[in-house]
Amino acid sequence: MKITKLAENNPLFQQLSIALILIVAAAMRFYDFAGWSLSNDELSALNRLQFDSFDEMIKQGVKLNDFHPAGVQVFLWFWTHLFGNSVWVVRLPFVICGVLSVWFTWRIGKRWFTPNTALFAAAALAFLQYPILYSQLARPYAPGLLFSLITVWYWTKIIFDGEKKFADYAGFTLFAALAAYTHNYSFLFVLLVGVSGFFFIRKADIRNYVLAALAAGLLYTPHIGIFLYQFGIGGVGGAEGWLGKPDAGWILDYLWQAANESYILTIILGVSFLFSVYKLFTKPNKFQIPSLSWFLIMFLIGYFYSLWRNPILQYSILLFSFPFLLLFAFSAPLKFEKRPQFLLVLIFVLVGSTQTTVFYRFYEKQHFGEFKGIAEKYAEWNHQYGRENVSNSIVVNGPFYIHYYLDKLEPGIEFLQYDNRGKEDLKAFSRMLDSVQTPYFVYGWTKPAPMEIELMLHDKYPCIAGRETFGDLSKVTLFSAVHSDSCLSGIQPDFVTERTFDDEQALKTMRYHLDRTHVLSEPFSYRIDSLTEFIPGFQTRVGDILDGEFIKVEFKADVFSEKEINNAVIVLTLKHDGEEYLWQPSQIQNFSIPGKWKACFLSHYFEEIKSPDDMLNIYIWNQGRSNFYMDNVSVKFYQSHSASKRKAPDAPTS
Repeated sequence: MKITKLAENNPLFQQLSIALILIVAAAMRFYDFAGWSLSNDELSALNRLQFDSFDEMIKQGVKLNDFHPAGVQVFLWFWTHLFGNSVWVVRLPFVICGVLSVWFTWRIGKRWFTPNTALFAAAALAFLQYPILYSQLARPYAPGLLFSLITVWYWTKIIFDGEKKFADYAGFTLFAALAAYTHNYSFLFVLLVGVSGFFFIRKADIRNYVLAALAAGLLYTPHIGIFLYQFGIGGVGGAEGWLGKPDAGWILDYLWQAANESYILTIILGVSFLFSVYKLFTKPNKFQIPSLSWFLIMFLIGYFYSLWRNPILQYSILLFSFPFLLLFAFSAPLKFEKRPQFLLVLIFVLVGSTQTTVFYRFYEKQHFGEFKGIAEKYAEWNHQYGRENVSNSIVVNGPFYIHYYLDKLEPGIEFLQYDNRGKEDLKAFSRMLDSVQTPYFVYGWTKPAPMEIELMLHDKYPCIAGRETFGDLSKVTLFSAVHSDSCLSGIQPDFVTERTFDDEQALKTMRYHLDRTHVLSEPFSYRIDSLTEFIPGFQTRVGDILDGEFIKVEFKADVFSEKEINNAVIVLTLKHDGEEYLWQPSQIQNFSIPGKWKACFLSHYFEEIKSPDDMLNIYIWNQGRSNFYMDNVSVKFYQSHSASKRKAPDAPTS
């Protein structure tokens, strides 16, 4: 076949290809964008709009209770006041930003490299699940990405175009400022872009370039006070401490996730990347260095900042530089005939979008904690069994998070507790539960919560009448006081050991502590007095229980006290070669009520067990030297990964 004209010089095939890519980008971002639940962060943003004045929103909704710039919050303030806060209204502008980002990636790629580079980079950005997900969220990521790309577009024009236009300088100034107002990491990105300009700009243009940058800084000055306050109290990432420090393999996990966890896409992108690296060291294009270095620098800053000051590194913050990694990956010259070129783009888009929708199952996955589905279950069960027969409790970051959906479904449902972070919250829940008389109890969680809550509920309500789980991220359960054949089965323990203090061994070894004064299971209970500080419970070599293949343990003991128990703790420890590396407490006073037998719990999910030879010990530490009685002790071990992995955090998740 005689090659007469390269497709990259054929406007018709270029326009057909980018039209196809934009259609795919729009279809994959608009599909079901309002159907899935608002995330915790989106509801947090809407919750922080619930103020009577704009000034109060800025102070309480941005400065004091957020660690992002004010831009998106200000936009949402005016947007929702004009059009309401329904899901599709809130997310629509962000989806549009995501589609436009694909178009600007194409424009930049065509200007920097070749039309083919531009098409393949834009296509990847169009169908990869990573940019799609953050385009569907009403958070700073999609607008931050768009503003960053537009800033680079105008940066390219004022640095490399022969004719400099005032509109190009103005565009650079405006969108750099908008990026700074949108997200701290998009701010950092456009700052990096601005500094990079000094390596390329002609001396004659430096004055105007600096003035444009200073003008962007001037536009940002109203926000400096907010930035300094937020940075001062916790750094760019905030003070909550919910993110862990990244490990050495973080970037590989990120790239694998960005490639849809797909071997096919990883190979395609990886091979293309290696060809581009080869070109970089043999016959480089001047734009290869900024496209690759911008991504690497943004990663390295986030990585070392996370190690040295405050963990901030998340997949989301690298989105702003991600298109430039794609541009570099496809920067090696690709030249095809006009027909094969359009066909290759079509195949690439079809393969990529199939990987996202069919194999990665993007639209079927639970990406964040669920609120819509949780609210639907509360509404359904309260309506089905009668609101007067149902008590409700939930673990969320605030009432708004559940009532946003619930008040539209079944207005007026009340909750006994909206949050539980353990300690005093657990104690309050125990006392509240003791007074509840309804035959049904609905409990849900949308963030990490004390695992002991479900144990307390199941102790009082033995039947699980309904249950809905949303991955490992959210769950709602209907508990019933009446046991029947319709009750759902829970996760069964794989090993159980029990003690009631009624056998001959107890009479021989525990005679001093056996007592008949207060007994739950005849004839004896175990008496703990002010002279007793440590009470042996359960001790074993890890490998002697299920060959060490367990992931969760539950300890339960019924306790009676005549007075308030003071500082008595159930303690779980793990020791390796005599060195203790796990110490997990559960305060007995969080469960006990004076004058009543109450079940007390410790539940722990094991993140790591170093060796089968490690020693596991569960005991009572009567640190406050209280007087109380104990009966019906049990220890249960679970191997199933369906067992809850939740722990009570010291702070809410983001």
